[in-house]
Amino acid sequence: MEHYNLFAKSHRVFLFDSPRHYELAIEELTQYLRANPDSGIAYNNRGLAYSEMGQGDRALLDFAKAIECLPDDPAAYLNRADLYMRAEPAARLQEAIEDFTRAVAAGGADATLHRRRAYACLRANRLQDAVDSFSQAIRVEPEFRQTYIDRGKAYQAMGEDRKAQQDFDAANNLR
Repeated sequence: MEHYNLFAKSHRVFLFDSPRHYELAIEELTQYLRANPDSGIAYNNRGLAYSEMGQGDRALLDFAKAIECLPDDPAAYLNRADLYMRAEPAARLQEAIEDFTRAVAAGGADATLHRRRAYACLRANRLQDAVDSFSQAIRVEPEFRQTYIDRGKAYQAMGEDRKAQQDFDAANNLR
């Protein structure tokens, strides 16, 4: 696994070809953590590997440990929120929104963080919160067309057709 740098940064996605690659990554990260028990990045990355292997409970433990080690790094919050978003029942949506909110607090200058929180709010039918998060994403990255479209859809769902049309027009002007 030497060609994969499993420890240098917080990976958002591992793109391995087979479950065996994830197993090897877990083994290597576990060995690394024995020698480096405070490596939030290694816990985060092992959590990702566990998540990809369908071992959500283990992934959640590792993401919690990563957050404990690196509370100001948004990566583990995002990864745990993603896991909550996939969980059934949808009752874990509130936990996902809380983690997306923490990720925003840790890395607020990233429009993607605001959009991710907005999508979780939409799924939870918290439309005003979604609009607020989309608006924040637009303030950070005003040229990203899709955010206007998505905020417009949220406005439509709220019955605010004029605001929705303004967003759709803004999106069309960004072509």
